[in-house]
Amino acid sequence: MEYNLYYYDSVLDSVVMKDKDDKELVIECSRANAQVVFDEPEDEGYLVRLAREEPVNYVSYALKPDGLQGYVDAMNVFN
Repeated sequence: MEYNLYYYDSVLDSVVMKDKDDKELVIECSRANAQVVFDEPEDEGYLVRLAREEPVNYVSYALKPDGLQGYVDAMNVFN
């Protein structure tokens, strides 16, 4: 399935992907983020910003084992 549209839905707190037939795949951010161990509570902001500003990248990380954890860890190193 090839997805053409990715966007963040703030009401659902989810990233939604749609294909050309309007079929949707929804990733609930709260459930995906719950798998991540944060060094500081504020670190969750990295994932919130990623989902809102770059939903394609959020999906890419969320679908990989430890992808979101690796992203947060990398952001902590850079900041």
